[in-house]
Amino acid sequence: MQTEEHFQAHLERKLPSALHGALQISQENRRLQCSFSWGRFRKITLQMFPVLNWLFSYRFREWILRDLHAGLSVGMVQVPQGLLGVWLTRLPLPNVNGFLSAFCCSMTYVIFGTSPHISIGSFSILNVVVTNILKTLNFNQTLSSNGSLDNFSDPTFMKDYMEALTFTASITFFTGIIQLLLGCFCLGFVTTYVPKTIIDAYLTAAALHVIVSQFAFIFDIVLDFHEGPLGIFYNLFHFFLALPKANATSILLFLTSTAALRISTSIMINYKHSPIVFPMELLLIITVTIISNRIHLHAESSNAVLSMIPQRFLPPTWPDLSKPSKIIPHAFSLAIVSYFLLVFVGDRYALLHNYHIASNQELIAVGLCNICSSFFKSFAVSSAISGTVIQEKTGGRTQLAAAIGASVMLVTALKLGHFFQMIPNGIFAAIVVFNVLPFLEKFLDIPILWRRDKYHLVIWLVTFAAVLCAGLDVGLAIAMGFSFFIITIRSHRMKMVVLGQIPNTNIYRSLSAYRAAREIEGIKIFQCCSSISFANVNHFKTYLLHKMDMKAVPLDESEMRALISRSVSDTTVERKDLKFICVCDPPLPPPTLIYMFHNIGITVLIASCHDSVITHFEKSDFFDSCVTKEMFFLTLHDAVLAALGRHQKPDELEPSAKEFPEEPLAEQQKGRSLLLTKNKDFFSATNSDNKLMHEESISDTSSSAQNSAEPSSCWQYDTRPLQPDFQDTSWGERWKYTSNP
Repeated sequence: MQTEEHFQAHLERKLPSALHGALQISQENRRLQCSFSWGRFRKITLQMFPVLNWLFSYRFREWILRDLHAGLSVGMVQVPQGLLGVWLTRLPLPNVNGFLSAFCCSMTYVIFGTSPHISIGSFSILNVVVTNILKTLNFNQTLSSNGSLDNFSDPTFMKDYMEALTFTASITFFTGIIQLLLGCFCLGFVTTYVPKTIIDAYLTAAALHVIVSQFAFIFDIVLDFHEGPLGIFYNLFHFFLALPKANATSILLFLTSTAALRISTSIMINYKHSPIVFPMELLLIITVTIISNRIHLHAESSNAVLSMIPQRFLPPTWPDLSKPSKIIPHAFSLAIVSYFLLVFVGDRYALLHNYHIASNQELIAVGLCNICSSFFKSFAVSSAISGTVIQEKTGGRTQLAAAIGASVMLVTALKLGHFFQMIPNGIFAAIVVFNVLPFLEKFLDIPILWRRDKYHLVIWLVTFAAVLCAGLDVGLAIAMGFSFFIITIRSHRMKMVVLGQIPNTNIYRSLSAYRAAREIEGIKIFQCCSSISFANVNHFKTYLLHKMDMKAVPLDESEMRALISRSVSDTTVERKDLKFICVCDPPLPPPTLIYMFHNIGITVLIASCHDSVITHFEKSDFFDSCVTKEMFFLTLHDAVLAALGRHQKPDELEPSAKEFPEEPLAEQQKGRSLLLTKNKDFFSATNSDNKLMHEESISDTSSSAQNSAEPSSCWQYDTRPLQPDFQDTSWGERWKYTSNP
């Protein structure tokens, strides 16, 4: 049998320096030396600039057409997306500033981002959050509910307009600064603790927010879009009331475009034996642009607003630092939501395509993007869900697709932007809604979670409800807090079972799960399937006492004194409650009281304990003269054999016939005769190392023949009992008899 003490002694275990003495540092040649490593420099450079990872290993012939296809599609979609952003924000930004901001943000993410499929850009819900912040600070509403603009020639209006843009830029700037600082301090690791259930539920709720935000374009109804607690239901209610004013042409164009996009999913283009989705978005935008510029479709377009916005470029200005108490809280909320949204979308496609994104680098990348966006007085950016979906499904392989898309978007918007202003809003709404619909497919996972894991189902439902009702920021905080609470409760809920032996084997299984498992008389085997901590230790004790049919009662004073006097042999416990102690002497350590099972005659043995736990016990001075490594066995079968040999006579080591009533008598006799010898046969049949240890142990035994009651071989267990309450003079002889048949 192998105990931890015997195993470590014979196999010359290597102990770390932390366990035995301090680390010895040579006092010689203690001069400061600086060295430069090209390998380390290259690694740091690739981490800071992930673009170099794929730029120098780019497969031009295999990937260029895919990236070109994805870039054209994404770039053409970003043009109407930028033109229609004014409808939701109610804060019209000159087109030049908007498209330059989108271009710079995209190129920044191409250089510093780690996901090959993310399309960076403005997110409509984040823009609405900034707009609602402006309302709370008493900024006048620029775009009225009927879709008309106030007079830009009015000096008062222009002053208020510039103040609103400056405040927006300040929020965006501080959002980027917060993200950059969090990334530099490597706090992006927090997302690694977010379970996939939260990611799926969060993106599903965010997709519904995006779909509801497109109702203004679908029905051609301009309403104040609210974001916050129950904001989505408020918006749905007002859209329902305004349905009689909806534009039938816009609804028809939306339905027609959605049907065309749905049909295009069944059309595939094979490129080098790999299917590529048909570029229906690209074809749809080009076709509708040509038609709308020749025929008046009687549907609302961005031209109704953009024609009245000053198109001159607003130069970058330094952020407004006069109101930090009003800016920083909102900026911190936007920074968290922007980053988590980016990482959640990135993780979705990283899992799909089997690659990894660096969370800290993503935090730095999106922070730099927001800082660039603030210089153009634009809004906070994150992952553009519709653009990301298009870039992935059209076959984009690297961030070259995003660079191509940003270039196409900028050139098209600056040179041909006036043609795209005539596109009906319903066409772009159809593209956004259709590409967001795949995120709603996670509703199909609810029955699977119901069958597999109720905890994850609860987390999914709470996350979805919180984000849907409370918004992307508050809902995220609620979801994270609730999930950590559930995971903590689940990790500390112990799973304990009582094991029994499968007859004639060294296999032990749960008595409640296997009918063939039999409990050995006089031995209780408990298996704990989770770690023990302060949160579940009381449950652990209660379970053991219940299964042992025992009850813990408090000790009176006399019993406590008896325990102390028996545990501390070198210390006398006085009956007086007070005694004088010299303050110069160090305080004595408190005596260790040995109780629960030891004092009532029950031996405790521990089996299959991980080596890291043993190491932790050694560092914590867990072992002493009473609790030694002889209590720890490498296998459960070793511990059972040791327990049988320690407390039973040789004729009692065999299980009684009543334990196996269904087995024939011959099988029972065979099982009884092999119970103790099975361990030796099992370990010595194929392991030559055990044979060598056996020979060494025999020589050790012969050299210490004068003490026959204390065997020291591998097959003879140490005669010193772990619990002195059960020691008797014939114990060593009985053990030698049973272990050497």
